[in-house]
Amino acid sequence: MNTRRNLVLAVLASVMLFALAFAAFPVKADGHTWDVSVYHGINGRSLGLSKELPVDVSIYKDGAVIAYLNDFTFGERINATLPAGEYKIEVFSQELGTIVPSMTLGPVEIPAGADLVIRAGLGAGKTPVLMVK
Repeated sequence: MNTRRNLVLAVLASVMLFALAFAAFPVKADGHTWDVSVYHGINGRSLGLSKELPVDVSIYKDGAVIAYLNDFTFGERINATLPAGEYKIEVFSQELGTIVPSMTLGPVEIPAGADLVIRAGLGAGKTPVLMVK
């Protein structure tokens, strides 16, 4: 029961942090894009899985899949510039064979001019989460 409570709290904290991060960014007057750096910072051994902990990441914009990162592994970083709009991110664990609910972000409107870092890490009770800065 305590683990389930920690999982729910971690998911709520992640979603709230994600939403608050976007509300704080000013919009560029002349741009229509935002920048993001995504880092996979979870060593799977801490969860009893492979060190690489391969995941597939689906990125939705305005409800449609616009990008799919296959075999994203521990230690990898990806940088991108994306058009402003409503986004949702889902992480699928190849080893567990399921989407990881605690690592789903959005949907949230991301304005032009945002400059974000999204880092996969471990939250309370070793719950995998996406942290947004």
